[in-house]
Amino acid sequence: MGNTAYSPFTKEENNKQNIVYIMAICKLSTNLTRSSQCGYSLPEIVELYLINYEDLSGTSFTTNSGGCEEITAVTLTEGAKVAKVEPAKNSASFEDTLVVEDSGSRYRNASITFNVTGTYNACMHGALDALSLGRYFVVVKTADGNYLGFGRIAPLEAETATLAGGSESNGLQIVLSGNIAESPMPLSDAAVTTIKNSVIS
Repeated sequence: MGNTAYSPFTKEENNKQNIVYIMAICKLSTNLTRSSQCGYSLPEIVELYLINYEDLSGTSFTTNSGGCEEITAVTLTEGAKVAKVEPAKNSASFEDTLVVEDSGSRYRNASITFNVTGTYNACMHGALDALSLGRYFVVVKTADGNYLGFGRIAPLEAETATLAGGSESNGLQIVLSGNIAESPMPLSDAAVTTIKNSVIS
């Protein structure tokens, strides 16, 4: 394919281009050998970064000659901020599953589950409503230092937003999910830096 870079357009233009490009990928171009998987792996989610989808004005990604892809830029609207979430230990996970309909339609269903602990106060009340009703582009950081983006083309929304109290599970349990047209995509260091520099202070 050669080096192909996509620059930020409007969200609609960006999504149209990427959907066309994604649907054109039908060939596996990378060896998936056991030797490449050797070593320790810590897939636990340790941080989440939630971007209101209306604040995402565009993303760019690059494909190298080996067919490997990553998000190289995340562009936010002016003044937009990113919310950082530190989930309760061992509470956060993600799934990304291929769905094939009887009609032949194919898409992926992505879901991210996490718990947030703490006192249920005015701020937690607002967070529960926002997580219940908002639409998000979500970046997760795993314990082995990888950053993955979910909902770049179509946002994730709450499937479950539960407030629990009076037990060990005090706090919020959130499940964000969505039907999307690509698997989660890794982020480059530059894209991660943009997100971290935009976190609410």
